[in-house]
Amino acid sequence: MKILVMSNVRFPEPHVESTLSTIIKKEEPEVVVLNGDTTQCYWDYECPRVIDVLYVIRSIAPWAQIIYIQGDMDPHAIKCITAEPRYREEIIGTTMYIAEAASVKYYIIHGHQGEIDQLRKSIGAGPWDWLVIGQYKKLEADKLARVIYSGGITREFPPEARGYVVITDSNYYIRNLRS
Repeated sequence: MKILVMSNVRFPEPHVESTLSTIIKKEEPEVVVLNGDTTQCYWDYECPRVIDVLYVIRSIAPWAQIIYIQGDMDPHAIKCITAEPRYREEIIGTTMYIAEAASVKYYIIHGHQGEIDQLRKSIGAGPWDWLVIGQYKKLEADKLARVIYSGGITREFPPEARGYVVITDSNYYIRNLRS
């Protein structure tokens, strides 16, 4: 299993489609997790942005399962997905996704819901489980705290924080996007 975790995509930012295409074609994931702030969707009339980004990803990776995790900039996204007949059954919209690889759990959550320790406690993550957080403008792994910061795709992030995370059957790795 190969899970691609991308945070803070901020679709339809210029050049984001080509960036998504490059990443997905390079990694060829079985699961694509959009970890919050994929697009701006504060209001119902912004639903087309959510549907457009899903269409783009589906056209690049028709084989992949898509998980859409709600962030603080796209709180209506899940409602938009469930209202769209073509994606209602196909796309999983949630606030957290749990992946398990090599007997280790990865709790993928946007992270705007609270501080790291508070999040770990509220979701029931154990001391050996990893949190994958997209909210912070970081692209790094804190091995002591067992937190992977998944950075962002958006160019609003500093170059050292632009990238993504891949979780495989045996481990995880972080890729930086060189601008």
